Amino acid sequence: MTARLLQRSYVPDPALYPAPCEPLEEVAAAEPGDAAAAFAFGLARLARGPGTRPLAIVTTPAWLGERGRPFGRGLERWGVAPERLIWVRAEKEAQALWALEEALKSGAVAGGLVCAERPAFVTTRRLEFAARAGRAAGIILRPSARVGDGGDLSAARRRWRIAVRGSGLDPYDAAAPGTPRLHAALTRRRDGPPAAWDLELDDETHGLRVVAGLADHGVATAGSDIGRGAAARAA
Repeated sequence: MTARLLQRSYVPDPALYPAPCEPLEEVAAAEPGDAAAAFAFGLARLARGPGTRPLAIVTTPAWLGERGRPFGRGLERWGVAPERLIWVRAEKEAQALWALEEALKSGAVAGGLVCAERPAFVTTRRLEFAARAGRAAGIILRPSARVGDGGDLSAARRRWRIAVRGSGLDPYDAAAPGTPRLHAALTRRRDGPPAAWDLELDDETHGLRVVAGLADHGVATAGSDIGRGAAARAA
């Protein structure tokens, strides 16, 4: 029974990796060491949206104390020009979520990212409404891998779990680190079944692309983290 359920749940998705960012998505690091990759992934998704309006990053002292201050020039490689960023510093998480809501619904920004431990469902619903009203996109960056594993409700249409992957090979120097890579697991979505992709940074477009050789797959298997979660639920 479980094997049949898994096979039916993870049929190949013809849409492959969903490039457009929904009005509201959640991104979480699979492990504490994956926090930087999750942050970069969230910003990269916002940066690929249409238009050139600014992007907002809303942080709290607790978030900065744990993970440090983002380096503007480093973010440029992920498609986010420093002059396009608006950095908002809030004292409390509730204030940070309110600041993102106001920014999104103002129409002045194309998108925004906020780090939140466990926002209430009504708060995420307000963020979704604000993003739609302002024709923007919002990312809730969750520091815990509990995102998408059940328990807490969210209005986010997609919930991601991000893990670091070994870099690709450098085409000119075998001893040098190559293209940065990460594993993006889409644990919950409203437009299709859960799926997972290995992605790498494209130095030409400053965006993420499916790793060459995997472009025709991109669907979680029964042996992956997503597959194990689905097996537990099915059992």
